[in-house]
Amino acid sequence: PKRQGSTFMDGRVGSWTNEELTGYTKRESHLLVANEWDPFNHDKLQLSGRTLDGKRLPLDPQNTSPRLLFVTTLRDPLDRLLSAYLFFGAGESSSDFGVWMKRNIGRTPRYKIGEKGAFRSNIARYNVIVWRYSGGNLEHPESKPSDQQEETQFPLPMADEKLWREPFETAVRALSQQDLILPMDIMSKEEGQEAMRRLLGWNEVAIHEGKGRGDRKSGHIVTTGKIRNSNAREYLSEEEYRFLWNANWLDNILVSWCRAVFLARLHCTDI
Repeated sequence: PKRQGSTFMDGRVGSWTNEELTGYTKRESHLLVANEWDPFNHDKLQLSGRTLDGKRLPLDPQNTSPRLLFVTTLRDPLDRLLSAYLFFGAGESSSDFGVWMKRNIGRTPRYKIGEKGAFRSNIARYNVIVWRYSGGNLEHPESKPSDQQEETQFPLPMADEKLWREPFETAVRALSQQDLILPMDIMSKEEGQEAMRRLLGWNEVAIHEGKGRGDRKSGHIVTTGKIRNSNAREYLSEEEYRFLWNANWLDNILVSWCRAVFLARLHCTDI
């Protein structure tokens, strides 16, 4: 969407004020907006009538503000990281993967929410789901090597519980307040389409002909660049995969939990 008075297509709706967002929904007929680059702004939950802790807010007596639905997708953390490297890093070799990650993570201190500078740097960080849904409060200091640390091309993960526990717990609360969390691997399958039909009332969930190339049946479409295989298990060596899985362990927990909740709600009528 475009911010009012701007010609820049802004995939960072999370940095808009609540007034800007409600103004957009009243002004435009296309009511689907996205927050691609910035952390999830917890204040936006007020527009759904609830808070981060699940407290219900009173309805607007004059019914002047729309109630928003929050829908997100979660992808396998390693496939997401590899996809970002292959797309933005134009990587052809796994040996450059770690260099690309370190270069981008080194730019994160320049990143500011809502601004263009270094706005893509966070795609290379570990546990990006925790970072996003904690409101951007997960730090990314690189741990110091130890004698027990295996040699690797990748940045060493942050291990201090004092730095990750609170952001992780906040991310759990924020994800709990989403109206729908779609696991990306089943989003375009019948389960994902049924979930969107139930919540959004969409009678047809399909990818139509238009800009982009790829497999429309599976939903793997790109609007620019080449179609690439971002299956991390196939791309990485066993040792590299294990290292990156452990480095992203917080995100792996969240993806498994959200996937289980999604499938239980869809198939179990008493949940």
